[in-house]
Amino acid sequence: MKHLNLGKLLQDARRVLRGEGFDALPDGRIHIRQHGAVLGGSFRARYADPGMPFGAPVISHNRVVGQGLVKLLNLLGGHASAAPLYIAPFIDNVEPQSTWTGANFDSNANEFTAYAPSTRVPWTTVAATTTPTLSNAAALLAATITFNTGGPYTIRGAALLEAAAKEATTGALIVASRFPDDLTGMMGGGKLALEYSLVAMDEEDAA
Repeated sequence: MKHLNLGKLLQDARRVLRGEGFDALPDGRIHIRQHGAVLGGSFRARYADPGMPFGAPVISHNRVVGQGLVKLLNLLGGHASAAPLYIAPFIDNVEPQSTWTGANFDSNANEFTAYAPSTRVPWTTVAATTTPTLSNAAALLAATITFNTGGPYTIRGAALLEAAAKEATTGALIVASRFPDDLTGMMGGGKLALEYSLVAMDEEDAA
């Protein structure tokens, strides 16, 4: 494994926005060739019927959208302040595009809102130390939604955004993901746990 130099990574990451020295991988991750680093993440969604344990997770890699790349680079460069991030599930059968933003997320994907709490659920992470990963696995209860009375409900993907309000058109969209399998037949009182992990790795480990 090669050593990741964060200063060099920032310089190379800036070239992503100029279209130089990077590849958008088929699974939505970003390969920064000159640095030999790969940035990306994945969602894990687990459903539980009322009173039942959670089932096996549906796992999907994300697309880091253009607005998300700009936000991440400005954070690294000290040009923006960190904002809380929230997870929002969506309904439509669509593949996330690089042009999606916080302003058009709902119109593009049809955000799913028939759940408690009354806002999008928070992405609460623990600081990365020896492992270059950020995840809300330790705070998954706060990112677990309870479906409103009714159903059956279908969810096909999820996104990570800055705005807390459901169907908000403010704040940045960071990543979005279409699940490989539709989550169908979910009923009122059921629960869905939404986990997101963001990972940076050397290209040798990213095959």
